[in-house]
Amino acid sequence: MLRFNETRQISDLDEAIKWDRRALASCGTSHVFYPEISALAVSRLCMLFDARGSFEALEEAITLGNTVLDTMVSDHAERSNVILELSKALLRRGRHQGNVADIDRSISELAGIKEVMLQRTDGPELLSTLADCHIIRFRFNRSNKDANDALEIMTGLLDKLPPGRPERYQYLVSTAELHMEIETPYRSIRIALSHLASALSDEHRDVRSRIEGARRILDIAVSQYQDIVSSEVAAHRQLLDIFADVVGHLPRVAFFGLHLHTRLQSLAIGQSIALTGASHALNIGLPDKALEILEQGRAVFWTHALRLRSPFDVAPKEIGDRLSILARQLDKVHDKSSTGENLGVVEAEIAHRRGQIEEFNTLLNQVRKLPGLNRFLLPDEFTTLRKASQRGPVVVLVSSALGCHAVLLKQGGDCVSIPIEHLPDTWLTHSGTEWRSIIVEARAEMRDCRKMKKSKITKAQRAGAEEILRQLWIEVVRPVMNVLGLEPAEGRNRPRIWWCPTGNFAHLPIHAAGAEGEWCSDYVVSSYIPTIGSLLAARNAYSPILKDDVHALVAATPRSSISQWSDLINTREEARAIRAVLPRGAIIELPPADDACIEGGNGITAETLLKLLPQTNILHLACHGHQDLENPLQSGFILRDEKLTIERLMPVPLPRASMAFLSACETAKGDFNQPDQVVHLAAAMFFAGFKSVIATLWSVPVCSFALLWYRLTTDCKGPWRTRTGQR
Repeated sequence: MLRFNETRQISDLDEAIKWDRRALASCGTSHVFYPEISALAVSRLCMLFDARGSFEALEEAITLGNTVLDTMVSDHAERSNVILELSKALLRRGRHQGNVADIDRSISELAGIKEVMLQRTDGPELLSTLADCHIIRFRFNRSNKDANDALEIMTGLLDKLPPGRPERYQYLVSTAELHMEIETPYRSIRIALSHLASALSDEHRDVRSRIEGARRILDIAVSQYQDIVSSEVAAHRQLLDIFADVVGHLPRVAFFGLHLHTRLQSLAIGQSIALTGASHALNIGLPDKALEILEQGRAVFWTHALRLRSPFDVAPKEIGDRLSILARQLDKVHDKSSTGENLGVVEAEIAHRRGQIEEFNTLLNQVRKLPGLNRFLLPDEFTTLRKASQRGPVVVLVSSALGCHAVLLKQGGDCVSIPIEHLPDTWLTHSGTEWRSIIVEARAEMRDCRKMKKSKITKAQRAGAEEILRQLWIEVVRPVMNVLGLEPAEGRNRPRIWWCPTGNFAHLPIHAAGAEGEWCSDYVVSSYIPTIGSLLAARNAYSPILKDDVHALVAATPRSSISQWSDLINTREEARAIRAVLPRGAIIELPPADDACIEGGNGITAETLLKLLPQTNILHLACHGHQDLENPLQSGFILRDEKLTIERLMPVPLPRASMAFLSACETAKGDFNQPDQVVHLAAAMFFAGFKSVIATLWSVPVCSFALLWYRLTTDCKGPWRTRTGQR
């Protein structure tokens, strides 16, 4: 359970419940510890219901609680604990099934043990549960007495519990929720947000719990958003500050995972908060604040990893050295699977890691107090972000339940917001799913093209794809072109634009938008960036590559030993064609068995690629790519011997990296579950150090890759003579 409390992995909770069941089965109802174990089991089954929505678990909890009560004597020492946990289970069932009888019974049971429980340390927990029961019953009967009873209980708890008590945070959140309750005589959005702000600032409670509590209240705020925007202006700013505060806590959550995948999963708790906060900022006319929130709350997984690999040279030497040591330790990934570890060792490691995190943050705060270092390792402010548009406009597309917008950073730094009123987030969600299904069908058709005489893609699917591109053009891209004052042009006369799609925009081909003979590519050359900060970092790290300094790794995998992947025989010719246009002496030599360009070469292996990447500044990799929808960190390149995953690529240092051409399918296809963490192969290469990455959102024929590279190298006179960092 300790590990579940830290990581919120449901598998740990399942394991704990499994052991509870075994303990109950082995000891029997007459055993002295049966009531105590039962109370714990009821509590954990309720947690499983909260985490997974499992009504089976909730019914099991209520059945177990009733069974124990029926077999206990009235003065049993554990009776009050069992009643408390059973009452919580009844409260959950009553709330979710609309069963007021469950709520009535819960109130009755709690009243029966109130006097006893108030003499114990868990008395406040009983009162908090009782308050929850009263406010739920208020929703059924609209009795002001229930509403007032709930507020009176919570106010009394806050008055008695001084700052510093861990449970005070939960009572602040619950009181905030009471003040958000519609039709109560004391409803006040301003007071509710004040209580939530106090809860968020309570350093005696762990960060994850604070974010969970804030998300609960923010979800209510979103459902009552029209009331908030029509209220006093002070509430608008209050809500914005809370969104910014919650987003600022997200990087601290990612520290706790012992494994990369748990660090990524931990960030799901903040999914959509940054987008919703940015939308609120845009709705109240603060596009600069919207961009700051987005930068801080998106791609946290990558910025967290880069933060741990930062140089600490500007800090005083003693602090910098200690920060470097702590960063290396926090960046270290456990190499054992969670199922095979000794739980005691894991729990000790989690506790040790918590201490390291606290020390790391304390040292960072010390550095930030020094002159000129107040922004040390903090997200960029708007004054810095606006510099990204110095070489061309940047367009951030924002989607959330509160609305959709395009935020334009014009060349020169002016920031303009365009509301996208006719494409709600629901349309983007549906269209992203539809586009994905069309691409899946197209990939299957492309794979089987030699066997087919007729396309499998239906007229309805083609019409659906055309309609998606038409709507994107009419409602998103064309308005952006109009505001920027752009007209159709050809070739190099077209300006460059950087798109930064967020949320459900991330699953749609903005660059391909068009209708009735007009297309995005008629106006601009499009590039995508995961965040504005990543573009600034790539530019800052860029240095031109001289012809004599080119170290190009050109590799291909015509056939993989992984059976489910089809052969890519044409990748041999692709690799040969690429090498033909590179400067003599620029190509990194491969072992004969790994070189697909020579007779007997079967394609590059994962070990060889990992070994050669650090000395590479230009990479051309032709192989299958795979985006793992269940675990995006297991997305990877399908090489001759195995899949080389993002998780294995992340620790590889790439000090010379400049441009990567990923001649593989789905290398920029994002994760539908956590789109704003931007976890795909192109992002992995970009954040690892490549200043420019050419990748695909879908499946592309091999010949198209080869033609694109040829045009790139011949039109641009070779990437070693251009401003690669700006491609």
